[in-house]
Amino acid sequence: MVAYVKDLSIILAGLIALVTFMTGTWQFMRQARYTRVQNFLELRRRFLEDPVFRDLLNRLAVNDPTLAEAPIQDRRNLVGFFEEIALMINSGVLRPLVANYMFGYYVALIGRSEPFWQGLDRDSVYWTVFRRLEARLAKLEKEAGRAEPLKF
Repeated sequence: MVAYVKDLSIILAGLIALVTFMTGTWQFMRQARYTRVQNFLELRRRFLEDPVFRDLLNRLAVNDPTLAEAPIQDRRNLVGFFEEIALMINSGVLRPLVANYMFGYYVALIGRSEPFWQGLDRDSVYWTVFRRLEARLAKLEKEAGRAEPLKF
């Protein structure tokens, strides 16, 4: 009888440990997703609320030739912002489909805009991350009809 109680208590303790471990793992995954959402929302807020970015994006939307007159540092900062997006994708913090849905249009506009790149060396090694992001998002754009549902 004592051995039976001992065996039962070991099994019960094992089950409790397993349930605790599974609950902890589930909570960890939820927290990681929540953190990704928070990071994304902060990034999106920064993108939309920056008046310099808004001005550049408005000019990009109509391919305004005066983009060439915008301060080079402002244009660098905008491309740098998209490179941050690329780094987040490469690090697994942001899913490529979400990045494409939210930012792909703007990346494509920058890539096509000749006035935007005046005074900047588009082919410089320092813009490699941006060019790779542009190519990656363009590929996703072509596959958009077969895309899985967006999620963080």
